[in-house]
Amino acid sequence: MKTVVKRRGDVHVNEAINSSQVNEYKNLENHVLIDVRETDELEQTGFVPGAVHYPLSSFEDFIDEFDKDKTYVVMCHSGGRSRNVQEYLQGLGYKAINVEGGITLYDGEVEYL
Repeated sequence: MKTVVKRRGDVHVNEAINSSQVNEYKNLENHVLIDVRETDELEQTGFVPGAVHYPLSSFEDFIDEFDKDKTYVVMCHSGGRSRNVQEYLQGLGYKAINVEGGITLYDGEVEYL
């Protein structure tokens, strides 16, 4: 699924996957699954095994850890915050894919903090 978003005269393609595709994408070479929910949310609903946790409230503190040779699969509760992070990363020149539906629609294995 691809969505075209126009910004300041430029056209950006925002790729999105649904929650059922998370395990497939997180196992692809050079793909990193990141969860941008806050810590208390991960404690309540769990998180996808292998996901790297970068809370949205302090996301910018971690940007130096990102690699432009990787593709970031971004997940949150339902897909809204992750879409914002996707657009932010793309604006900085990173490749990012949004997980539409987030953890709410994910039906795979989860781990808890």
